[in-house]
Amino acid sequence: MKKSVLKSLLMALACAALLFGAAGCAQNSQKGGEASGAVTGETAYPISITDDLGNNVEIEKEPAKIVSLSPANTEILFALGVGDKVVGRTDYCNYPEEAAQVASIGDYNNPNVEKIISLAPDVVLAGDLISDDVRSQIEATGAKVITYTPMSVDAVESTIINTGKVVNANDKAKEITDSMTKKYDEIKEKAAAANPQKSVFIDIGGYYSAGDNSLLGNMLKDINAKNIASDAGTDWPQLSVEQIIAKNPDVYVSFFTTPDEIKKVPGFDQVNAVKNDAIVYYEMLSPDSDLIQRPGPRIVDGLELLATAVYPDQFK
Repeated sequence: MKKSVLKSLLMALACAALLFGAAGCAQNSQKGGEASGAVTGETAYPISITDDLGNNVEIEKEPAKIVSLSPANTEILFALGVGDKVVGRTDYCNYPEEAAQVASIGDYNNPNVEKIISLAPDVVLAGDLISDDVRSQIEATGAKVITYTPMSVDAVESTIINTGKVVNANDKAKEITDSMTKKYDEIKEKAAAANPQKSVFIDIGGYYSAGDNSLLGNMLKDINAKNIASDAGTDWPQLSVEQIIAKNPDVYVSFFTTPDEIKKVPGFDQVNAVKNDAIVYYEMLSPDSDLIQRPGPRIVDGLELLATAVYPDQFK
């Protein structure tokens, strides 16, 4: 494999880990068009938040300065109306446009710790790629680190609700999640009526895919699609060409390899997705790719985009 291709593939996998999340977390259920756990009114500090790694984080007062170590967390903070409190973000935090005005602390998996400390944040919202060493250095300054790794739409809503509690934006968090739940339920209902059910292969590069416990794996369940990588036993399975041919997906969703490249793979001309020109391509880090993969307030829009790609007749 050429070095340039290998470098691009590793970058794609790293970005996927950032956007999808790489560890499991508890998932709250929701009913009746309202997000579970949503509250209203002012936050009564101090509060204790249990993050997705099981850490109990005590927030003594409303934070004045916040650093975000993931694009999804940045989107959540701006959607909650506290973008003016965000003093640091990663190079990949590209939405909303106002986020570009915030100082960058570098890459998400190798942030500039000195820069973060110099910003004197009260709270740092991280993804699970944060290392124990980086966490320790930040916490030594008195800043509180909260890690989110949502693996379902429900869990994304819980993340928004918890962040609303942290930053004293409970009413806005409820407004956002109630709207998300309404659309989420509508998408699931429409997808459930799709017949026949289609099988899907998610390719994030090098035939690595999204297992059942990943965000994308759960999204495929939401839209009544069969994930051909669901029985792989890992969150990040790598399927062989032979396995993909044998499982014969109806739809091939690629976040790295172009349709022309997929069609040239020996044996793929036997696959239904290729034969029927049902290859859906989202270039890594493109707006549509971010929409589908990023566990933030727009995830239901991404779910609708994915559902439309799999069941175009159902989602005209």
